[in-house]
Amino acid sequence: MKQWILFLFSKTFLRTALATGLGVVLVVSGTLWWMHSTTQHGKTVNVPDIRLLQLPEAVSALEAVGLSYEVIDSTHYVPGVKEGAVVEVFPQAHAEVKFGRTLFLSTNPSSLPKYPLPNYKDQLVSYVLSKFKDKGFFVDSLILIPDLSHDLVLKVVDSKGVVAEEQASYQTGSHFVLYVSGGESERNAFLPDLTGLTFAQAQQTLMTYSLNLGATIIDDEIKDTNASFVLRQFPEFTTDAEVPLGSSIDLWLTGDSAAAYVPEAVPTDSLPQ
Repeated sequence: MKQWILFLFSKTFLRTALATGLGVVLVVSGTLWWMHSTTQHGKTVNVPDIRLLQLPEAVSALEAVGLSYEVIDSTHYVPGVKEGAVVEVFPQAHAEVKFGRTLFLSTNPSSLPKYPLPNYKDQLVSYVLSKFKDKGFFVDSLILIPDLSHDLVLKVVDSKGVVAEEQASYQTGSHFVLYVSGGESERNAFLPDLTGLTFAQAQQTLMTYSLNLGATIIDDEIKDTNASFVLRQFPEFTTDAEVPLGSSIDLWLTGDSAAAYVPEAVPTDSLPQ
């Protein structure tokens, strides 16, 4: 026991303990320094807005601020966006994230898929519009045909002027004109208030009311037309205003959401029957 106590206070033991302690301190300090330098602890960056950019351009923008990426979806087609462009980013643009963070991207397909044209004959125009939208098809206008029935799709014509048969394959993003039964007498539709809606919402609303899109006056600063807002419309909206079915409505578009107000919801009983 006495020899053990003497050994604890010997120069040999003290030198060994001091060297071991110094080694532990150096290892821990080096580990902490390495973790700090590799993880950039406490350093954050803002996510750049890379939406609508082609993937190579988007990657360059991310790498410039020290962020990495992973493409998680490139199958869902978004109309109006170029093939291969970024459509969604998570975390979203301008979010503050840790340096080196991996962002998850969704891109538009590089080649557009084809889908069979939905069955449309003698179907309600609102039903056909929703089916066409699901496939990424565009309906440019409605043409009313005198008929005993009302609001039924009689035929569909593609952008080449050819009657589009049901179940025929068309590339998503294709454009069509719908011929719709308009009854045998003059009919009117309530004029919807489109001010404040996005351009895409306004187009869908016009179709729902059996109205057509007329001239579009676009602000020079608009980059994405579908995401722009309706600043004005003609004819102007007034309570209980009516226009003939199939009328064209002109729209003035702006990219500034603050310049347009969001109208109150239209009562369901004012929709065309």
